[in-house]
Parts: sequence; structure tokens; C-alpha cells
Amino acid sequence: MGLVMTLPFNLGGIIIHLQVQVIKDPAYKVLLGRHFDVLTGSMVINSMDGGQTVTITDPNSGKRTMLPTFDRRKPPNILKMHIAADIKPTIENFFQHLMI
Repeated sequence: MGLVMTLPFNLGGIIIHLQVQVIKDPAYKVLLGRHFDVLTGSMVINSMDGGQTVTITDPNSGKRTMLPTFDRRKPPNILKMHIAADIKPTIENFFQHLMI
């Protein structure tokens, strides 16, 4: 696989360019680390129900956005209401801006 030097991520309307290590069959879509946290000044808020919200700041404009997270085996309640065999392929498209 290899390294992608400057890959743009659109996270809630904030474009962040990151170096990405591409590996075969990872257990996750994207694993963000300290470099991402420092670059975006990320803040994480955990809720009692197991939810989590990440707030990031655009290092160039100062714009902030909040990104909810969820266990990829458990889609958010809004998706549970709409899951049907004919729309399952569109679920990933719905969250495409958050994932690679």
C-alpha cells in the first residue's frame, strides 16, 4: 500500500489536508491521531449514552464545526428508521463527507 502525502478531508465543511498511510484491511475507516488533534485543535465531548462529539477548528479561517461519531456497527437512530434492503447502499454515501 503506501503513503498519500496530501489528501483532502471534508469534515463538516472544513477542508483539512493530511498525510495518510494506506493499509490493507484495517479495522477502521480512518484512524486520526495526535497530528490531526493538534492541527484542528480538536475537542472531544463524551455523553452518558455512549455518544461522542468532536469539535474541530479550521487552522486557516478559525471556523468551527461539530462532528458526531458513532459505532460503525450501530448506525445513528435516524438511519435505523430508514434502513431497508433497497437503500442500504446509500447509507455510506450519506456519511461520505466524514469517511474515506
